[in-house]
Amino acid sequence: MRVKEKLLGWKNYLVEKYNEVMDLPDAPHKIAHGVALGTALDFFPIPLISIPVAYLLARCLRVSAVAAALSAAFFKWAVPFFYALNYLVGSTLIGDSLAVGAGAGGSLSTLKQMGYPFFIGAAIDAALAWILIYFPVRRILELRRATKHS
Repeated sequence: MRVKEKLLGWKNYLVEKYNEVMDLPDAPHKIAHGVALGTALDFFPIPLISIPVAYLLARCLRVSAVAAALSAAFFKWAVPFFYALNYLVGSTLIGDSLAVGAGAGGSLSTLKQMGYPFFIGAAIDAALAWILIYFPVRRILELRRATKHS
């Protein structure tokens, strides 16, 4: 019973955050760009400051700063997975091999050891994440708004 309540609470939280972003009063392309930007920044080793960086960068690019900050904050739980993926992609491309342990997302010394493969992977993964997020979010926003207005 307790697990079911926690799952329901988690689901309600996700729905709330989803609606918060989808109801932002901005153009769909600006909101989608903000969401994609905030998520993409989480692939880089700028831990807690990625939220204000996402906000400020979005403001400079004239896209939804709120959407950027919310998505950067939301995906913090996935950063260790993003970091491991960065190294995997980068090392596959340049042929380097350093074992990525369970703590790969945490310490700066681990990131320093990973070096170029990590940063090459981060750039590629961030670009792919941006593409994979921007277009579906924009389309969902457009469809959502079209059905609300009809």
